[in-house]
Amino acid sequence: MMRHLVRAVGMRIPRPLRHFAQRFVDLGGYKRAYWAMKNPLAQVERGDDNAFGSPCRVGIIHNQWQSHTPFIAACQELGVPFQVLDLAGPDWIERVRESGCGLFLVWPDAISLPWSAMLKDRVQILEAVLGYPVTPSSHELWMYEDKRRMAYWLAAQGLPHPQTWVFYRPEDARRFIQDCPLPIVFKMPMGSSARGVAIVRNRRMLQRLVSRAFGKGHVPPGHDHRDAFRGSILFQEYLPDIREWRLVRIGDSYFGHPKGRVGDFHSGSGVAEWDVPEPRHLDFLHQVTECGRFVSMAVDTFETPDGRLLVNELQTVFGASTSIDQLKVDGVPGRMVREGEGTWRFEAGDFARNACANERIRNALSRVEVVSIKRI
Repeated sequence: MMRHLVRAVGMRIPRPLRHFAQRFVDLGGYKRAYWAMKNPLAQVERGDDNAFGSPCRVGIIHNQWQSHTPFIAACQELGVPFQVLDLAGPDWIERVRESGCGLFLVWPDAISLPWSAMLKDRVQILEAVLGYPVTPSSHELWMYEDKRRMAYWLAAQGLPHPQTWVFYRPEDARRFIQDCPLPIVFKMPMGSSARGVAIVRNRRMLQRLVSRAFGKGHVPPGHDHRDAFRGSILFQEYLPDIREWRLVRIGDSYFGHPKGRVGDFHSGSGVAEWDVPEPRHLDFLHQVTECGRFVSMAVDTFETPDGRLLVNELQTVFGASTSIDQLKVDGVPGRMVREGEGTWRFEAGDFARNACANERIRNALSRVEVVSIKRI
């Protein structure tokens, strides 16, 4: 019975109707069951193959939406021993200690506010207090699906980005919208693929957005109706005629390609273009990631008509629904390797498998200190 109901919710009810229904009822349980049923790796909990020669077993933190399964696929392909661990239970610290794992891989939650906070909190304890290496690290996870934190960090680092305003007092927000330039971009703190983002072209809509932000709150499309963002509001300057690049760094591997545009948005368009990033794009990626000591980061970058590069988004993990590749030169997939300022070498190869999980694991294992890990 449950299986048939899950199929009906997941496959036959149009997405807009599901999103509308979630304003009133919780479909989370059915959605989790659907994604688990759909994913062939959902029930995999352990692998013992060590053809890679890993110095330790890796722990893969379970994600309720099955986003952790690219790590499972990567471990199976590479021959790295692993165990899937659930951090949601009250005994999570005991589970971690008893697992014998020496490195942990985490794909954070981008759908549920309580689960997102739980994973970030517990991963920080896992790394900072218990002393385990984690990929991505807790400081890379800190900004994940939190556009307010990202805006603060970019401003503090002096990195170029679209001008952004965050308000926590309704009177400040109302004063701002009286004469702010239009159009302007409204963004919810959480929401991937342009969900929770709107280009606002009139002040009446701005007034409604502010009233709701300091009233019932805003819920990203597809999220639980109880996951409302209230008490603050974020606006970003609107930049016309920009081009957006998906620039990615995983360890010493650099990737990049333009994001195609559908309507007003590049994010979530499902369109990838394959122009090769210039050295200045890759140098910009290197600058941003070095500034943050990031070794697993997508830097979505706006390029203005006059050639300026601006950070639009920072995401330590990202989906790869359009293509498994993140860089192609003359149709050949590969990566860029930095040989010096403005000097880059293309290396052909399959470096972006499983949403770059293979490369994250290779890089993480290369940095694990053998003396500090628990052996298999």
